[in-house]
Amino acid sequence: MRDHADVVIVGGGMVGLALACALRHTGLRIVIVERGEPPVRLSLGRDCRVSAIVMGNVRILEGLGVWKHLKDDAGPMRSMKIWDNQEQGGIRFDASEIEEDALGYLIENSCTQRAMHKTLLDSDDVEFYSPAEITAIDWQPGDWSQEDCSKNPARVRLADGRVITTPLIVGADGGRSWVREQANIGVWQRDYAQKGVVVNVRAEHPHRGIAFQRFLPTGPLAVLPLSDNVCSIVWSAENAEADRLLAMSDEEFLDALNLTFGPVLGRITEAGDRAAFPLKGQLAKHMVRERVALVGDAAHCIHPLAGLGVNLGLRDAMVLAQEIADAKRFEEDWGELAVLDRYMKQRMPDVLSVMGSMEGLHRVFTTNIPGLKEARGLGMRMVGNAGAIKHLLMRNSTGLSLPVPKQIRT
Repeated sequence: MRDHADVVIVGGGMVGLALACALRHTGLRIVIVERGEPPVRLSLGRDCRVSAIVMGNVRILEGLGVWKHLKDDAGPMRSMKIWDNQEQGGIRFDASEIEEDALGYLIENSCTQRAMHKTLLDSDDVEFYSPAEITAIDWQPGDWSQEDCSKNPARVRLADGRVITTPLIVGADGGRSWVREQANIGVWQRDYAQKGVVVNVRAEHPHRGIAFQRFLPTGPLAVLPLSDNVCSIVWSAENAEADRLLAMSDEEFLDALNLTFGPVLGRITEAGDRAAFPLKGQLAKHMVRERVALVGDAAHCIHPLAGLGVNLGLRDAMVLAQEIADAKRFEEDWGELAVLDRYMKQRMPDVLSVMGSMEGLHRVFTTNIPGLKEARGLGMRMVGNAGAIKHLLMRNSTGLSLPVPKQIRT
């Protein structure tokens, strides 16, 4: 009943699957432990949970061989228009300004996971234990060597009695990470007392690949372009208001949405089923411990106002995969803290920068300080007119300027 894996990934979501895709040709045996496929919440017949994959991460997915299975389901975001409440003008970012066809793509989360599953079919070194439940992790003292896995200090115990020995356990199991808890890693948390109401809609006029984001006093309203001229709505609102939006009839919700968003796409004529999720910011106090590394939401959760959460997770996966591959090539133990610290030190500047930016934007657009409204408008006009600053901001936000490996060297 005892098995061995070179890496055990706990969690089969997008980030965990991306890590497996990156490692699938390294000669390492990868085991993914997943409790089961989560139910897909449909809205207009499509997954209501979508992610904005920025162009830097599209390059990553191309390098992994995932994009060829995904591009037909992706809605290009060719430009983005942002404005502040009732103010006119705002700021517009266009992909042509950075010589790209798109700033990124809007993709249903379930489509991304299916594409990653297809990609993993070409590898015999990745195995799924699903549905499977972990009952305990034993952190054994001692040294690990590839020749003698009996000295391996980490043992994953499953509910069916199987035991997996491994030098490294990766927690890719979301914001309420069980692996993080077992490793005694605490979190810093920020509760926004808000929910994100998500729903897919159709409008009178085509979206033309434009993403819209309107900042309201209670949070942003994002209208994001999916394929087939469907839009995904992410409406961030205080808990009581979000509950009110969920309780509305379809007609009442459409009226409220049209009144709030305005006639930018003509009238929004159809809305699917609505869902909501709580908005919290969270950062693990440690991204790594001996024998364990956290990726994605297990390590950090950010406010979804810019849709960058999954992009941080994909970059986590790529950097960690490269460190594991490098350790294997140089005959290092990739579960040792010295190796995992290299992953953490590479990722923390990006994570803290994005988290800080999102927290700052949230405070700037939801704080009613005299004179702040005028300052926001002036700041947006200055950025819109400052070509070099705007260009740099766009390249950073799309991940094109970050030194993230697109393919794993082995």
